[in-house]
Amino acid sequence: MMVNWLIHKRIAGTRLWFGFGFVLSAAIACIFQSSQTLSPVWSIMIPNTLILLGLFMLTRGVERFFVVRAHNWPWYLLAFVFFPSFIYFTFFDASFLVRVFVNYLVWLLAMTLCLRALWVGQGKSFTGFSPAHWTFALACISLLSVFTLRLSMLGNYEHSDTLGTNNWMNQFFSLSVIVMPLILCFSLCLLCSCRKEQLLANVTQRAKEETQQKEQFLTLLSHELRTPLNAIVGHAEMIKQAPREPQKYVQYCDVIISTAMSLADLANQVLLNARGKASRQTATALPDFTEQLMGQFKPLVQDKNVVLEAKTTGVTPAAQYLVDQDTLGLVIKNLLSNAIKYTHQGKVTLAMSLLHKKPRSAVLRFEVADTGEGMNKTQVEQLFRPFDSADPALPIAQSAGVGLVLCQQLLQTLDSKLEVKSELGQGSLFYFDIELCNVSEQAMEQKPKGREQLPISQLSGNILVVEDNLLNQEIIKHFLSSLTLNYQIASTLAEAEQALKVMHFDLVFLDMHLRDGHGLDWYRQVFKPLNLPFPPKVIALTGDVDEQAQQAYFSSGIEYFLAKPIVLPQMKKLLSNLLLPAKSVMTEQDLLDLAVIQQLAGTIEPQILATKLMYLSDRLDYEFAQLRGLADIQALEALEEKLIHLEEEASTLGMRALHVALQEVRLSMFDSANIDWQALHGIAKQSAKRLSEYHSKVVA
Repeated sequence: MMVNWLIHKRIAGTRLWFGFGFVLSAAIACIFQSSQTLSPVWSIMIPNTLILLGLFMLTRGVERFFVVRAHNWPWYLLAFVFFPSFIYFTFFDASFLVRVFVNYLVWLLAMTLCLRALWVGQGKSFTGFSPAHWTFALACISLLSVFTLRLSMLGNYEHSDTLGTNNWMNQFFSLSVIVMPLILCFSLCLLCSCRKEQLLANVTQRAKEETQQKEQFLTLLSHELRTPLNAIVGHAEMIKQAPREPQKYVQYCDVIISTAMSLADLANQVLLNARGKASRQTATALPDFTEQLMGQFKPLVQDKNVVLEAKTTGVTPAAQYLVDQDTLGLVIKNLLSNAIKYTHQGKVTLAMSLLHKKPRSAVLRFEVADTGEGMNKTQVEQLFRPFDSADPALPIAQSAGVGLVLCQQLLQTLDSKLEVKSELGQGSLFYFDIELCNVSEQAMEQKPKGREQLPISQLSGNILVVEDNLLNQEIIKHFLSSLTLNYQIASTLAEAEQALKVMHFDLVFLDMHLRDGHGLDWYRQVFKPLNLPFPPKVIALTGDVDEQAQQAYFSSGIEYFLAKPIVLPQMKKLLSNLLLPAKSVMTEQDLLDLAVIQQLAGTIEPQILATKLMYLSDRLDYEFAQLRGLADIQALEALEEKLIHLEEEASTLGMRALHVALQEVRLSMFDSANIDWQALHGIAKQSAKRLSEYHSKVVA
């Protein structure tokens, strides 16, 4: 029994059966009762108390094993009868018959509660009984029968009799008491083995179901991926065969780009959903967001007698909400795709309405309604069954999304639920309510005051592209060439390191997965230790769009990333924020006040001035590092003193552009989080370089 307990001790209730529970208590009680020389305390009182305790543990163990609610009041009532009775009829008025009757009550309660736990735990039905359950039930009934039979024989006993009285009834009872608990313990062992077998069977069944669902999901996903791929390949063939009509080319390309981006969204969302993660939330103007989604589906209704319209109620265009655009967009696109597919004439409407406002959030309803075929009650009930289609002639694989089941799962990650109303021949309405955080006021208060986005033609800079895929290289080359920006391609991390040592770059596009290493590891272990005097900003090129990957970039110091596939509008927007205006590459006259420099040359000895200018660039690097540090810790007083000191020095040395720039920064230093310190550092470096060159020409 102990071996069985060691094997099954993790199963609920078994610690109360074996170990220091029922088995041990019953064994010690039998040893004491079999002794003929011990006092009544040790031969009667203590053994019967141990039996009471052991049966209580047995009952509690069975109730825990079958997950049945336990009741304490029967045991309180029994203890109220048991202890006074045994004490009185053992020490004051010895009566074997009364003690047998009280002992019978203990076994009656224990066996009844065990049978109750078995019956309730198996759902009050015999259909779920295994041989182990029947054996346990038979053991409990047999034990209770033995004690009932003994109770019926009390007429043949005397009050002065004991268990040691030599008669056939005591011999029968002693043999039964030895055999029946063994049968009970054997049945408990069978229950444990049966439970382990059931758990193993359940795990095996769940594994089979999960494997089957994965196979079905992959089959479905294969079809879902082929749908947009078919649109991409088909429109590419149409471009090849179409006459030279630029307008048609533009339309075909728009469809290809839109479909490819939808395919990328699908892949990203499926991966995020498989990992159990949500996408990143961004501040979004919902009317613009829904209008952008609608634009992707307009080509699908051009050849159909269907009107695609959007309605907005109570949501202002200026309102900003935190939205998981990937998840929410994928759900809406799937609903729109289904609505257009099943609507042959009439209209498809995407409606967004404000249900009610809260102090910092709002509850909105998104609806997709169509005037299509509609569904009956049976079809509606089948909608959210995995891998089930209401119409066998039009399987779910023909839709552009990943199915309503996954949409429901995605909405659950947003604490929402998809609902449907439909009538056959009258169309369908799919809707869901979602609570979104309103960040409009915070956005107005915290809106950056940095420089405005400039047209890309007004920007200038050198860009290093670290990418080993030739197709991606060609795409990035094409984009950067069309933007008239200087660039250099590095196919390996070693080439990138060499290029950074030879030439100055303003930006580095760094792919994360290269042949000779991982981009993030290279950034940490190689790029940072280079300690470049004017380090470029690094942009991660990656297909990892989940929050964990982005957090790894940010924690390492990479503040920007472009998700693949890269599209030109996203690249333009990022470059316009990161690159300096072209006019920042100033001439000598723009940077320096030549009159002040000439006057300075007449008041300071040439050798002293030359020495000062020789170390000016390095000292400015140190000074700007201090400025950045003071700004980061918001030490505004020290920052102001440092800026005043640098302003005076810039004015004294004739660095006019730097003096003006520092003055502007000092006047706006309470908004220091939005100061472009790198651009300011660039002006300082250019000024120091031109000042040194001008002084060399004057001396020569």
